[in-house]
Amino acid sequence: MPVSIARIKMYCALAMKNKSLKILLPVLVFLFMVTGVKAQYPQGQHWTPLLRINPAFTGVNQAKWRINENYRSQQFHSGMKLTWNTISADIKKEITKEVGGYGLKMTESSGNTFGFGIMDDRRNSDSAGARYIADYFSLAYHRALKNNASFGIGVQPGYMRNVNDKKFDLNAGLLWGQGMITCWQEDQFYKNQIGVSVYNILSDWQDTNLLPGREIQAHAGFLIDKPEKFNIVANGYYRYTGTSEFSVGAVVLFFPVVHYRFYDRARLGLHYRSTNHLTWSAGLRIYGAGKKTLTLDGTISYDMPMKFMDFESPYKNAFEIGIVLSNFEKCWSLGKCK
Repeated sequence: MPVSIARIKMYCALAMKNKSLKILLPVLVFLFMVTGVKAQYPQGQHWTPLLRINPAFTGVNQAKWRINENYRSQQFHSGMKLTWNTISADIKKEITKEVGGYGLKMTESSGNTFGFGIMDDRRNSDSAGARYIADYFSLAYHRALKNNASFGIGVQPGYMRNVNDKKFDLNAGLLWGQGMITCWQEDQFYKNQIGVSVYNILSDWQDTNLLPGREIQAHAGFLIDKPEKFNIVANGYYRYTGTSEFSVGAVVLFFPVVHYRFYDRARLGLHYRSTNHLTWSAGLRIYGAGKKTLTLDGTISYDMPMKFMDFESPYKNAFEIGIVLSNFEKCWSLGKCK
């Protein structure tokens, strides 16, 4: 039973009105349970690459700029292999305002921002007909709300092409978040966030071997910060292209008692995918010695088939590598740097 656009909008409206985790989690569970299991979404890691998940993520970063590289290789039972490579770059422009008067005017941030970015998305295959290239310009606006919340909207006009066809393309998305996390946005920017996006709006629903078809994506994540030395990000993802796919799981982020000279946290993740796979992931963030420096966050994941289940996986296995490079200002504290 597919999930309609109206139903997804209803869930997002419910989440906007009831911000607590107790309300949002049942919504996600219901959304996932009513879906099928046939579609094959290329990326397996959560929030990587962000601009391929939701255009509204453009400019959502504590730093002023970010470069994101993602590579995925997927092996099928027939022996055919598909690979995806997505590289994106985006910057954030804060909207400021003047406060005070009588010669004591000051400039401060309004909490509202614009995001600008570009993305190159490529699929390669043993078959020339399955290869394509898509390039996009990405634009987003983020509005600060009450209770430390934010709402964003993003669009991505672009151009898709392969050896047989070429066409203009358009993606769009919405993002809501509450409780900004100040020191590590590579996994999640807000303590609670939820978003909906539509990709390839100008295409048909059918995902052919030539160019991708239209797709609806929904994603959500929640920070659980009760433990002493680590945090847990519980998150989920849903995609509809005429058939449906979902993924749900968690990432554990480990924080050392003291911050080390060149790295300060690591992550381990486990997600179940409706393609009958378990996705294992691990990552680490490293950075330079200065207070203002560069940070490189890397993650690797593997889709392991669950052979003991009662249906065959649509593909054999897959591995994925993601890298995020951005400028970084250290904010050491005795806490977990949130």
